[in-house]
Amino acid sequence: MGASPEFLLAIDVTSSGTPEEKLKWAFRMYDVDGNGVIDIQEMTKIVQAIYDMLGACSSNRPADSAEERAKNIFARMDENNDGQLTEEEFLKGCLQDEELSKMLAP
Repeated sequence: MGASPEFLLAIDVTSSGTPEEKLKWAFRMYDVDGNGVIDIQEMTKIVQAIYDMLGACSSNRPADSAEERAKNIFARMDENNDGQLTEEEFLKGCLQDEELSKMLAP
């Protein structure tokens, strides 16, 4: 069985896309329920998954918890404080923060 078109597209975008394309792709992946926004629960799941990939004992893993990191990300990105991130807020927030961009859309 071959790879799905979505998987191949994801590999292509993440390896050769512009930073904005990578972030748009990441936003769609992170918007788990597909409602067009990322809420704090979705962001916490994202951060937890990234932490899990880094490994529990890894020196790369940040000291703060996934929940704390998600809240901090939200505090920086949620411009209108409505408790959800639009694609525009997500893109703008990531493009202004190199560390965040690397973490959320490697």
